[in-house]
Amino acid sequence: MKTQLIIIDGAIIGTTTPDDPNGYHLVDAPEGFDGDLAAVEYDAQAGVARLVLAGVQARRIAAIKAEAAAHLASTDWKLERAREREKAGWAQLADVATVLAEREAVRRSSDAAEADVLALTDAAAVRAFTWAPDAVQVPAPRLLTHEQFIQRFTPAEWEAMTAAARANAAMDAWMRRFTLATFVNLDDPATAAGVQALELAGILANGRAAEILTAPLQPEETA
Repeated sequence: MKTQLIIIDGAIIGTTTPDDPNGYHLVDAPEGFDGDLAAVEYDAQAGVARLVLAGVQARRIAAIKAEAAAHLASTDWKLERAREREKAGWAQLADVATVLAEREAVRRSSDAAEADVLALTDAAAVRAFTWAPDAVQVPAPRLLTHEQFIQRFTPAEWEAMTAAARANAAMDAWMRRFTLATFVNLDDPATAAGVQALELAGILANGRAAEILTAPLQPEETA
C-alpha cells in the first residue's frame, strides 16, 4: 500500500494511505522515505515532496555511530581477554596493543565515514553510502612494561637518570610519572619528550634518545 504525506498549509504533518478517508491534501512520499518527517520537505510550487539532504545525512550519520558502537562492543571481550592474559603472564602487551589498534581503527574509520557523508550532495548517494570499520588502518602502539623500557637504557644511563631525579624536581616528576604508568607507550609524545630531554640534559649521549624511542621491538617485547 502506497504511503502518502499529509500536507496542511504547505507543511508536512503526517502520513496516510489512500484507504484513510481524511480529506487532507495528499502527495506521494518520495522514494527512500523511511517515516522520518524531518528528512522530507514539501515543494508547494511543484506539489511534490522531496528528501532533505541535511536530514538524510543526519540519519545516515546516526546509523554510522550506532554501527561503530556495535563494532566496538563486539571487541570488548578481546580487550578484556588480552588484558587478563597479560596480567597473568600468559601474553604480552603487544596483544593488548593489537586490540587497542583494532578498536581505534573503528573510531577513525567511522569519523572518516561521517565526513564523507557530509561531503555528499545527493540524498540518494547518502542513502546508498557504506563504510568499513577497518577502512582507516591504525598501527598497534608500541607498548612496553616498565622492565622492558628500563632494558632499553644501559646500566650507567639508568643510574645517571635516577641520580638526576634525586637532584632535579622536573626529572623527579617525570620519573614518578613513569613509575605510576601501567605501561610505557613509545609512541606517546610525553614519552618522546621525556627521553629527548634526557639527551638535552646530557644524561644520554647524542643520538641515544632516537635509538631508545625508535628501535624495533625485540622478540622478548612482543612474544
